[in-house]
Formats: sequence, C-alpha cells, structure tokens
Amino acid sequence: MSNQPPNDSSGPLSHLTMRYLRRALDAPHPTDEPYVLNEVEAWVIRRVRLRTLLLAAGLGFMVVLFYYLPHYFWPAFFQDFALTIKGISYAVPAISILYGVLLIYVEVHALMYVNLNAIRTIMAICQFPRAHDAQYEQHLRAISRAALNAQYGNIFSFESDRHFGRPGWGLSSFFWINMVKALLSFSVFKSLVGRFVGSVLFRQTAIMLGMPILGLWNAFASFRILREAQVRVMAPLTIHSFVDELYEEWGKHEQFRELAPAVLSCIGIQKRHYNYAHHLLAEAFEHRFGLTIENPTVGVLNQPPAVAAEVRNGLERLIIFSALVDGRLSSSEKKCLRYLRTEGWVTYALADIQQIGKQYNDGKGLWV
Repeated sequence: MSNQPPNDSSGPLSHLTMRYLRRALDAPHPTDEPYVLNEVEAWVIRRVRLRTLLLAAGLGFMVVLFYYLPHYFWPAFFQDFALTIKGISYAVPAISILYGVLLIYVEVHALMYVNLNAIRTIMAICQFPRAHDAQYEQHLRAISRAALNAQYGNIFSFESDRHFGRPGWGLSSFFWINMVKALLSFSVFKSLVGRFVGSVLFRQTAIMLGMPILGLWNAFASFRILREAQVRVMAPLTIHSFVDELYEEWGKHEQFRELAPAVLSCIGIQKRHYNYAHHLLAEAFEHRFGLTIENPTVGVLNQPPAVAAEVRNGLERLIIFSALVDGRLSSSEKKCLRYLRTEGWVTYALADIQQIGKQYNDGKGLWV
C-alpha cells in the first residue's frame, strides 16, 4: 500500500477509515491483491454502504413529514390561489408547490453529499487510485464521470472535481429524475388508497403508509451509485492484471490473437465511455496485444471451436471476464453466453458465471 491517508477525517465513518488506513500502512501485505478486499476492508465498506442506504431512506421519510406536517398545523398558510383564465376559475396550490420544490431541492443536495462522501470513503479504504499509477489522473476523471446507466450515455455522470468536492449537474439530474419517479409512485399509491377510503383520517393513514415509497426510491438510487463506484475502483487493476496474465500465456499464439477480438465483440466490448470497465478493457487489450477490436470477424463463433482445448480455455476465460468486469450481466450478455455455450465455446453454466460475478461484486476478485 503506497498512498498516505487523506487529510479529510471529518465524521465518524471517516475516523473509522483513518484508523484502518493507519494500521494498514504499517502492516506488510505480501499476498494482498489491491483489487481484492480483505475482511476488514469489506466490513468497513459494508458499514459505509449500510449507513448510506439508511440515510438516503431516512431523507425520504423526512421529506414527506416536513411537507405534510406544516399543512396540518398551518393550513391557512397553504391556501390555494384562485386563477381565472377565460372566465374559468382554477384553484392553484402555488404555495404548496413551491414548498415541495424547495424540500426536494434540499433533499437532492443532501443525497449528493451523503453518496459522494460514501464514495470518497470507499476510495480511501481501497487506496484508489494509487499515487504511483501511471493512469492516476485518468482513474480520477473516470470515477467522476461514472455513468449510471448505459442507455443514457454520459448524461447521468458524476462530473465532479477530483476530490468529489463540487458535484456537477449530472448526479443532480439523476437524483431529480429519481425523485420524479418516487413522487409519481407515491401519488399513484395515495390515489389508489383514496378511491377506497374517503375520510380524512384514512387519507392521512394512506400518506403515512406511503412514506416508505420515497425512502425505498432513495435507497435504490444510492445502491446503484455505490455499486457503480465500487466497480470503478476495482476494475482498473483487475483488468490490467488479467490482461497482463493473458498476454504472458497467449500473447504470441496466432489462433488466440485471431479469435480474441471476435470474442470481445460478441460480448459487446467497445471503447464506449459510458461503460468505463468495457472501455478500459478494450484499451488495455488493444495496447497489450497490439490488436484492434473494431469490425472483427464474429462469424467464426457461429460454429463449434476448431481449436485446441487449451486455446478454447483461454478464450473462455476472456469471455467470462469480459461479461462480468462491469459488475453486471446484461440481457444481451446472457444471450451471448447461452449461445456460446450451445456452440461449445463456453463450458460454464450461466448460474456458475453469475456466482463468479457475485463474488466480484462482493470484493473478492474476478477469478476465472
């Protein structure tokens, strides 16, 4: 372990992190892979994740309470305004709308602070990126651009400075859209309950029963962010270690070099910035092997492998690693794996591959 502990040590979890790092820097780690969490690291990160999810859910509860309690105690302040358009009068709850927007604004920024603080803690625990890493700045930029969903491209990215001090509009937009989904779900629930019960007492009960909806949406959003952040912390060293090992074994083998680009293309590995793990794997593979994965001959995979068993085993490792390195198995990747299994390129069952992916997401490394 080469980095010194960061100076920011505010907060109880940060103090917990600092105590761990100070012990870690004084302890020898001859067998501790940098991309594998030991028991202490995994325990601290679990606490960070649990605390973040609970805080996110609690913020959802508090927003509902802070919105409805003033309406209950000071109803006169939230009276509707009469808006007349073409002789038709409409009751507009302008004060309630503005107050609700203000609460959501505060909640979004509170969620950003909670999640970004958790990401900084995970980075500190994993000591990522390491100061001697040649791609130190690139990793920092990549973490700050962590895209949350491939279908949205780079729209929902962290876009923060190198220390997560000033989150930009990307993460804010993600939380705003998440809040819209939560409010729609809450409104639908309240409307469904309101159709069956009409009294004020029961409507208030429906509001209280619907409070967990906002909390669950906040926790789900935080879970996605922390999962993506942890994968981005683990992926770079995992990828470079695997590609180096693969090159030492198969870098000079012509059959492997001919088929590897087709394998990567089948899984969907491209140099796309919105999937950082795939992007980094494509770059590392092209640089190490001196090959390009653009427009490969994928048709060679449409028939049983006519290669030696050792070569097929090496390609199978590359297939499974490529599918799992981004921390999730998409429907297209599952379809590709099933197809390659029927053609004889993959011997692992899909359930076994998913178990390997679970271990990777749990911080135990991606061993194939």
